[in-house]
Amino acid sequence: MDISNICVIGDDKRMDYTAEALYSLGFDVYRNKKYINNKSMIVLAPPANEKMTRLIIPYLEYGQFLYAGAMSNRLIHQCELMKIKYVDYLKIEELTKTNAVLTAKGLIKYALSDNVKLNEGKCMIAGYGFCGKAISKVLSDFYKGISIDILVRRKELKPEIENEGYGFIDLNSYSGFDFKKYRYIFNTVPALIFNKDFIDLFSDNVMIFDIASKDGGVDFSYCKEKNIYAKQFPGIPGKIYPVEAGKAIAMAIINDINLR
Repeated sequence: MDISNICVIGDDKRMDYTAEALYSLGFDVYRNKKYINNKSMIVLAPPANEKMTRLIIPYLEYGQFLYAGAMSNRLIHQCELMKIKYVDYLKIEELTKTNAVLTAKGLIKYALSDNVKLNEGKCMIAGYGFCGKAISKVLSDFYKGISIDILVRRKELKPEIENEGYGFIDLNSYSGFDFKKYRYIFNTVPALIFNKDFIDLFSDNVMIFDIASKDGGVDFSYCKEKNIYAKQFPGIPGKIYPVEAGKAIAMAIINDINLR
């Protein structure tokens, strides 16, 4: 790849460590837009939303390569229009896995700061993607003997879930199931699973920790009405582990470049 420099743009603390890691690998790295030229590789802080898109569009030129996280549709369209090669680095699997582990560790740290006694209550984890798996593993590694059930829609996940020692709950067929036994819920699903009707199936002393993207998967207003603990914890890697998360972004980008 023919690049003159790498310009890492955005105030997110992770970007400092992304830039530092890229520089340590021998690249000419800048943290200022004024160094962007037509042979620059541009790295944008996540999320590359509308605000970031407006900021960077004046600096885009044919021939550049752009890496960004959670790219807006407008930014994607602009890149395609200008024949700019782009990658949403948050979709690179190795980075997704690393972020999932950092998210799980950070979420448990948040939970413990609220005086949660995870070894004294039954846990449910909604979703079994990268984050659901990471949360399950961190919990089971740190709290031997903890009781964990996984709530999913896909029946084909049952053998894998049970093989790991977790209980399986089918979200499509749970009539008559006792949900009041759960003390802690960790939601990773970015869809409104925990609506009013579903929340009413749980005990009022349940505690819900949501790390799902966008608006999450919980009716927070209804939880507030019922005085149920329910909090959303977005962007944990960048908030708690900026060094590790920044270096992971850099390595994911480098590995992706080496495949081209």
